[in-house]
Amino acid sequence: MRVLLCGSTGMLGQAIVKKFSKCDIKLFTLARKNADINMDLLDEEGLNDVLYKLEPDLIINAAAIVNLQFCEKNPADAYMLNARPVAVFANYVRLNNKYLVQISTDHYYPDRENILHDESSQVSLLNEYAKTKFAGECFALTAENSLVIRTNIVGFRGIETRPTFIEWALNSLKNKENMQLFDNVYCSSITVSQLSEILYDLITRNAKGIFNIASRESVSKKDFILSLARKFEFSSQNTSVISYFSEDQLQRSTSMGLNVMKAEHFLGYLMPDMEQVIDQLYSDYLEVEHS
Repeated sequence: MRVLLCGSTGMLGQAIVKKFSKCDIKLFTLARKNADINMDLLDEEGLNDVLYKLEPDLIINAAAIVNLQFCEKNPADAYMLNARPVAVFANYVRLNNKYLVQISTDHYYPDRENILHDESSQVSLLNEYAKTKFAGECFALTAENSLVIRTNIVGFRGIETRPTFIEWALNSLKNKENMQLFDNVYCSSITVSQLSEILYDLITRNAKGIFNIASRESVSKKDFILSLARKFEFSSQNTSVISYFSEDQLQRSTSMGLNVMKAEHFLGYLMPDMEQVIDQLYSDYLEVEHS
């Protein structure tokens, strides 16, 4: 199987490369730089040329602008990367009977309490990021052979100037910096390494439609970071607990829990609980440190 991975240098893209490189797959990576194919996804003509020359059997799109404030200030740019290329992928897949995987988001729900949302839960487009990601989902689903993954990923990227949420949290705990932890922002985070394994299983089973892939538990940012501190044996004495409220006009989802029963039933095994996610982060951290 020939696989084209877009966004291969990102946090999830790196994990997918690691997993899929071990499988009986011919993997081609695409990113702006440091990939097999170096190009900007905004180049629609160039993208079509790549697709029809490479003829991938599967396209995985893990490329996105995820900075909410940037998306809000630059909605056209956000649409052009988060949505428009997906239309190109879906058209190729539809015309050539291929397969598309679109990595989406969990940033769709206006609830204030900790709720596990399933794939049929009402979506609210709270900001430009959510709007453009949902547009990407809609484009993907115009192709019958498409899989949309709603998720909340955590992990390591290894770029000092652009730390991930986990890298920021661990560095802050290690350096005993003051941290304010939100007790009313909830999500079902899963590591990129765990998601990559599950994604492979979904693809080999030809999954289609929308699937939530996440931890089977939703916890607050406060509880997640405190669990991280305990696992890594860092003191949490410099942390304080606060409730999130918006200091600007940007609306954000604070209840992002995902119900994963559909995926568990389809795959025949359980998604990781929060303890298993923390344990995997610890294993991934040790691997990065010793690489």
